[in-house]
Amino acid sequence: MRIRMAVRWTWAGRSCLLLAILTVAYILVEFLVSSFHASPGTGRAGELGSRRLPDHQEQAEDLSRPLYEKPPANSHALGEWGKASKLQLNEGELKQQEELIERYAINIYLSDRISLHRHIEDKRMYECKSKKFNYRRLPTTSVIIAFYNEAWSTLLRTIHSVLETSPAVLLKEIILVDDLSDRVYLKTQLETYISNLERVRLIRTNKREGLVRARLIGATFATGDVLTFLDCHCECNSGWLEPLLERIGRDETAVVCPVIDTIDWNTFEFYMQTGEPMIGGFDWRLTFQWHSVPKHERDRRKSRIDPIRSPTMAGGLFAVSKKYFQYLGTYDTGMEVWGGENLELSFRVWQCGGKLEIHPCSHVGHVFPKRAPYARPNFLQNTARAAEVWMDEYKEHFYNRNPPARKETYGDISERKLLRQRLRSTASWDTFLMLWNFKPQARAYRYMGHKDVVTSVQFSPHGNLLASASRDRTVRLWIPDKKGKSSEIKAHTAPVRSVDFSTDGQYLATASEDKSIKVWSMYRQRFLYSLYRHTHWVRCAKFSPDGRLIVSCSEDKTIKIWDTTNKQCVNNFSDSVGFANYVDFNPNGTCIASAGSDQTVKIWDIRLNKLLQHYQVHSGGVNYLSFHPSGNFLISAASDGTLKILDLLEGRLIYTLQGHTGPVFTVSFSKGGELFASGGADTQVLLWRTNFDDLPSKDLNKRNLKRLHFDSPPHLLDIYPRTPHPHEGKIETVETTETTGKTLPDKTEELCGYFLNPSLMLSECSPTTMKKKTEDMSDLPSDSQKSIPLAVTDALEHIMDQLNVLTQTVSILEQRLTLTEDKLKDCLENQQKLFSAVQQKS
Repeated sequence: MRIRMAVRWTWAGRSCLLLAILTVAYILVEFLVSSFHASPGTGRAGELGSRRLPDHQEQAEDLSRPLYEKPPANSHALGEWGKASKLQLNEGELKQQEELIERYAINIYLSDRISLHRHIEDKRMYECKSKKFNYRRLPTTSVIIAFYNEAWSTLLRTIHSVLETSPAVLLKEIILVDDLSDRVYLKTQLETYISNLERVRLIRTNKREGLVRARLIGATFATGDVLTFLDCHCECNSGWLEPLLERIGRDETAVVCPVIDTIDWNTFEFYMQTGEPMIGGFDWRLTFQWHSVPKHERDRRKSRIDPIRSPTMAGGLFAVSKKYFQYLGTYDTGMEVWGGENLELSFRVWQCGGKLEIHPCSHVGHVFPKRAPYARPNFLQNTARAAEVWMDEYKEHFYNRNPPARKETYGDISERKLLRQRLRSTASWDTFLMLWNFKPQARAYRYMGHKDVVTSVQFSPHGNLLASASRDRTVRLWIPDKKGKSSEIKAHTAPVRSVDFSTDGQYLATASEDKSIKVWSMYRQRFLYSLYRHTHWVRCAKFSPDGRLIVSCSEDKTIKIWDTTNKQCVNNFSDSVGFANYVDFNPNGTCIASAGSDQTVKIWDIRLNKLLQHYQVHSGGVNYLSFHPSGNFLISAASDGTLKILDLLEGRLIYTLQGHTGPVFTVSFSKGGELFASGGADTQVLLWRTNFDDLPSKDLNKRNLKRLHFDSPPHLLDIYPRTPHPHEGKIETVETTETTGKTLPDKTEELCGYFLNPSLMLSECSPTTMKKKTEDMSDLPSDSQKSIPLAVTDALEHIMDQLNVLTQTVSILEQRLTLTEDKLKDCLENQQKLFSAVQQKS
């Protein structure tokens, strides 16, 4: 027993000795490391380096960590935790403080004595603090800060607050744009300071550009997915960036603003809004104002941390997708200095299908100066420019409140008006469908279901289904009757731009901003396959007459022909000038025609793979076109407000029609080609009658092409609507008179006459047509046929839901593979450029 105990104690003693040696070694290592960091000569770089993240492994563990960490808080320091500060000054110091306030309109004397790294108390809602983010899936951002003669401490505090509150994996860079400042400290001293900071770039302009153009200069150098614009006297709170990027990652068309908290210009007290934030508005002087959130917006939101829709934004602080910002036309560079650009961009976002929101979980403090730091002499000119482009007849309210604005010279706005026409050329700008029934009493049925702008509608060949596409990323199939029952199909991950049925009605093709075309089976109403080759938003996809091919056009300036059998791209037409807004096959399927944003109409032979005819007859972007059933004529609609009829056999323009008072967005021939209809921004639908097929095309004159009209009041040159849509629940009617001596049938109201002019119903509503339409409608299941057991129905619905989820997952994976391929190509191109540059230098 004694021998065993001795052995045990010997083993325990050795273990204790080894543990003691390891402890002493650890203490020595820690002492040496701390002595090294405390040694003189490390300077400012050593101070900054000590606050850097320890290593990349720790970053991977906590992706929310910023690039630099704030130093420990000092509760006794001025302004710490956002508290108000006041200095006890003598007469000389007080005079110096007043001079700085006069120069900067901010108490810079106090600001210079507050830490550049001060902590702000996080008073955000509990849900905001507890929310988790998938940092690897969030887009990156470039923060752009434009400044002119800004004070040293407020500018640097803005920079450090971004570096110390933004996750390093999300912050691509900070771009400072110096708009020709003349302060000495903003020259070499600023360059030396930021040279010690990572991911901070400084760009200087050669002349005074103003806020709008200075920000655009910064945007051109940005490499992040999202552009985040900040003023040069801000302080970002913890967790300010993630909510903005997450929202834009989910919806690229969302322009998102943080909650703008107030920093007192005199005491630098940080007032954080803990309740519901305010939203932006404006008065008829086009002056920005703050308003409380209306009840209908509160009811729309499901959670108090959901983004809040706002009519306008203050303009100084917001985030936007770089691609979407460029698509919208960026800023209006015709605006000078600053003022009015925020309302102009707000109007443009809402009128062109985007969203403007304030995120309650994102808080950024802003120093509101005692007065404007420098004058904005061009404010009235800028607001007049915005009113002329975006306010239509409502601009009179602006001019009535601002009589001097009528005399302002606001410059050339033709490009901005063309931009508006281009952005609005593919949408109806309502979130519901109107089904019109042109009986002697015209009326409409309203179909509700989409949650965003409806971009495209089309009937099936048999007329028993109506397909609609929307910016809410869905396609709906409607039964065109009074009830308007619909089913929803999903697979796209971005807004859907167009829908098209195949000639036999068995398939549906949809084109989307997710760069894909998707084909659906109408027999089972399920997704079949995707077509991926475009590198930008797909604007249109159309079936060939025999259904074997699909033609698509995209903003990547290409037109592609797809084989539906092997699901491959078999032909490609490219254009280096502009992209096609619309494309379609001719009646026999041998040629395609494209309506170009570059004001051209082009005819391509898909058998010979070459351009056959090129027409440049419009002075604005061409939005739509339609082939005559014979294939010998083509009509085009454009943003210049005209319709052009082209003779394809002789290759010449034979007629120009001017009936609309604004851009024309759509045109279509009737089945027999004796009529065609056009619709435009003036809310009018015009119906035209032709008889040029009866005469040689050379003998065409004005009497051979005329608008169809009624002989007695109300003289509907415009079929409908002349008056506003009946958005309310009531049905508005318009009386019409007949164009022939026959009387309209009183029966068959449910099956005949939808979308028809009364004069056309006479030939369409014959007994034979009635019987055919009744057979078409009989294909749909009746109430008596719906006798499937409830359990089976539920099981089938569950299976369909699972298939939809699987389809969406596959679609997302396909999209991500495409994006990865694009990024790899960009990386290879950049490497080649760098290699070439190194070779040239060597």
